[in-house]
Amino acid sequence: MKRMFLCGVILMLFFLHHPALADVDESKSEPQSGHVEVDRAEYEQFLAWKENQARLQRNIQTVKNVLAAEGREDTEAFFAPFSSDSTFWMNGSSPASGPLHGLPAQKAAFEMFMEQLASGISMNVTNAFASGDWVVTEAVGDAETLDGRPYDGHYCVLAKFKGAEILEFREYLDTKLLADTFVFE
Repeated sequence: MKRMFLCGVILMLFFLHHPALADVDESKSEPQSGHVEVDRAEYEQFLAWKENQARLQRNIQTVKNVLAAEGREDTEAFFAPFSSDSTFWMNGSSPASGPLHGLPAQKAAFEMFMEQLASGISMNVTNAFASGDWVVTEAVGDAETLDGRPYDGHYCVLAKFKGAEILEFREYLDTKLLADTFVFE
């Protein structure tokens, strides 16, 4: 998409700098001015599309930053973009699964996991895309428990945004690995 846009811009600049090629009245065989008509509505649509693409890229980067904070065990950075009334949901049947409403409950669960690891879960994002208010990421996590066992999982994370804030965070993961690795009290 970026290459097509770049090619279009280069082509437009070429015609603007070479007016003889832009408009030729074949009946006169004389070059016309280099004036290019741009439909205002189409231009406004283009600007809106461009702003939307920038917003989607910011949202993707926000989710990547959240997952990077997990690797640093940085609770505050992890939850910084979350709305105060956000919902965190993880699949499975553990006590940490299901919806956690509000930051206090979410931070408590995050800390419970981090306390059982030698360091945070280093997340390598392998795919990410955004559409509408949602960002979807795939990631591979790498961690070790305090007693030296590996905790290497695969994740699919969905984040719903309202403006720049995360309203919902859904984490799909290997529930058996989770149950075999962590102690839930």
